[in-house]
Amino acid sequence: MWIRAALISVILALSVACGPPSEPESAPDAAQEAGPVSFAGQYQVTGVTIDQATGAQRPIQGTIVLTELEGGSRYSSHVELETFFPGSEAAAAEIVGTGEGKVTGRKLEGTAETQLVAATVPGVDTGFAFVPRQVSQRIRSSSVAEIREGGTIAVEIENEPAEGEAEYSPTRTLLVGYPVETP
Repeated sequence: MWIRAALISVILALSVACGPPSEPESAPDAAQEAGPVSFAGQYQVTGVTIDQATGAQRPIQGTIVLTELEGGSRYSSHVELETFFPGSEAAAAEIVGTGEGKVTGRKLEGTAETQLVAATVPGVDTGFAFVPRQVSQRIRSSSVAEIREGGTIAVEIENEPAEGEAEYSPTRTLLVGYPVETP
């Protein structure tokens, strides 16, 4: 039951974060006139992953780190997210992976390879030594991120099985988040 409430909260947060419809692209706003945006930093994000075949939803949250390459035109990414293993509302899973992208206008478009990792012992962290783990197929993701007012980030991710993988059902992930200070 708490999962349904969490999903409703995430969906409401996503709809609020999306805000009102945007102006037509022919009318530049002050943010567009200000020049390019930096995506570099660490972001705390929350959202939902939707199975495209069944409509089943899983909450997702965690951290995305974007590192600037080549003077701000390219970025590398590292993700550490938490969700549930597909088909389970009880098996907590971590999503780990890396990616790369380039800035196109005011958006960061990229690709990543990730995997879900779940401990086979309920309630035990997957990073704990000697804990048996269940690992999903490799996942190939295409993403578009946009920095919004106040520095929040909105990310849309299309996920499919990586080349040579057949078992993963394609999903779509919607994330919103905010930058966090790094020590």
